[in-house]
Amino acid sequence: MGRGGEGTVYEVDGEPTLVAKVYHKRPLPADQVAKLQAMVSCWSSGLESISAWPRSMLFDPIGRKPWGILMNKMSGARPLHELYGTTNRRRHFPEVGWHHLVLAARNTAAAFQTLHSAGVVVGDVNQGNLLVDKQMCVRMIDCDSFQITNNGRTFFCPVGTPHFTPPELQSKKLRDVPRSVNNDRFGLAVLIFHLLFVGRHPFAGRFRGPNDLPIEKAIAELRFAFSKDKAATLVDPPPASLLLEDLPPSVAELFELAFRGRDGDLDSRPTPVEWVAQLELLMKQRRACTFDPMHVYYAQLAECPWCRIEDAGGPSFFVPAGGLTTISADRLTALEEQIWDFEEVRFADLASHSIALPALPRLKRLTSPPKWTWLDYVGPLLVVTWGLCLAAAFFNGPLLAAASVLSLVLAGVVIASKQGRARRKTVNEYTAWLARNRIALHQRAQMIEHLHRQREAAFQRYSADLNQEIENFRAEGDKLQDVLAQHREAQKADFLRGFLIRDNARGIPGLTSSQVTIMESYGVESANDLERIRLYGIPSIDPETVMELLQWRTQVERGFQFNPEHGVTMAELRLAKDVAVRRFKMAQARKILTARKQLEALADAGRYELSRAIAHFDQLTATWTEQAKQLRDFQSGRQFFERWINRSPWLIAGLAVGFPTAASLLYVLRGL
Repeated sequence: MGRGGEGTVYEVDGEPTLVAKVYHKRPLPADQVAKLQAMVSCWSSGLESISAWPRSMLFDPIGRKPWGILMNKMSGARPLHELYGTTNRRRHFPEVGWHHLVLAARNTAAAFQTLHSAGVVVGDVNQGNLLVDKQMCVRMIDCDSFQITNNGRTFFCPVGTPHFTPPELQSKKLRDVPRSVNNDRFGLAVLIFHLLFVGRHPFAGRFRGPNDLPIEKAIAELRFAFSKDKAATLVDPPPASLLLEDLPPSVAELFELAFRGRDGDLDSRPTPVEWVAQLELLMKQRRACTFDPMHVYYAQLAECPWCRIEDAGGPSFFVPAGGLTTISADRLTALEEQIWDFEEVRFADLASHSIALPALPRLKRLTSPPKWTWLDYVGPLLVVTWGLCLAAAFFNGPLLAAASVLSLVLAGVVIASKQGRARRKTVNEYTAWLARNRIALHQRAQMIEHLHRQREAAFQRYSADLNQEIENFRAEGDKLQDVLAQHREAQKADFLRGFLIRDNARGIPGLTSSQVTIMESYGVESANDLERIRLYGIPSIDPETVMELLQWRTQVERGFQFNPEHGVTMAELRLAKDVAVRRFKMAQARKILTARKQLEALADAGRYELSRAIAHFDQLTATWTEQAKQLRDFQSGRQFFERWINRSPWLIAGLAVGFPTAASLLYVLRGL
């Protein structure tokens, strides 16, 4: 019936209600045998009603070695993610509305309560461990990985799924870590969130801090993307999403407790019983939209959130089995007005003065200059000595000799004295630091400009694509060939929806499960959703990943063949031409509105990144300027001649030797 990483599942001859799981690795390790035997001994009708709980061991008929387990068969059920994922739901649960997802969430919580009451901890909570049928009955599978305690011995769950792992267990090796029901409650809340928010992940959103925020890190830092405390999380939910405000306050509070805790306390996560009570109450507090009966929502809301999402350019999460949403002329007109009223989205400008390099401040006259030290007197004295050397060259040889000796002595004192060395060292350290950091400032300014130009170029490309889409939307009239082409595109879209990114992720180079989850939270699930303009601005999806995704879509498209008999004939087009064009315009309008939000997000991100980079540059500049001012103040407090002479030992020695030497040569030349 199926094959997984641990074993293969078979039907059982003569027992249509049972299935057998035969493990690949045989003989089974002693610990695994002990755990399976313990699970069989814990079997109950209650556990079997909500899970594929092992009923008995399966043995090798020859050696009587344990080979596997027998379980009850789950017929007519599909993986839970096929219910909350929009594309798969249309395929496998075409008549399901939002209230069905609420019911499935309620039943999921009830299943967890049954397990916890029996002393069982799921451990590895994830969407692949649950099946759901058309009655929204939820059952757990892969129970042999659960954590159980039997006769005082605890058998741990050796694995975990990062996107469902609570913050206290993130980055831990889980093989030998005991799990608790409180850990399970985090994973349960994620599952319920997936169902109520139609596939969104509670920690996938747009991070307003520096760099990208992987889901695992967001979980560890309690950055619940839909939280009301935006100042603490710095994360905004993805566009075209249900919001926490669209749920009863009591349900919203349960999500806040599950994902952020109460005052930092993570041990107060909602229990399954609390979820069951609130979700049952929500089931009674629902109503259908007067405009579109497929839209079911919380009755206390003033407007339908699904209409709000669609009219803002978001997807149609719930559509009838035929796949066509209700579109009135008034509704389309409202969207057209939004598009006609678009204001220009501008990218932030980088002013040249904002990354200009600072200059060294000029020396200043101090209001209260420091008292002169002996070193300050040596500078003028050296100048006087050199003047005597030059003067004595014309009339007095002994004076020249005495002045020359004095010059050398005084120069030696300046060079060797502790105070002289200290002043030179201070100036040299300041000068070296300023030179080094000025180079670093220059490099940072160049990097800021380079990155800004890159972001601006990407923004301009995206803006050009959006403008082209708007032109196409406005130019599209009632031309027959355009409508026919749209029907062909609609058929191709149905074909592409059959190729889910999650199912084909291994064949897309460089694509990670975290990126798949983030894309799903942004409504990108299948090959049909992979349009360049829709991928713009999705966190962590870089240009290389976009290229690989679009290349994969191109490969999938090659398998599409248009089947005219499944399309619309010319006669049908003449009869339903306005409806067809209206549907095309609606789809195009929603795509444009979504892309417009992404473009605004790119502009906001560019503005934020630029302001953050300039703020950091300003901090570095302020530090450099402060050091330059300290050098200026130090230099301003020195006597002019001492500051000019005492710059380096070589300069001092050169002057001390140079002036007497020049004077001596002059003296000799005069005597010839």
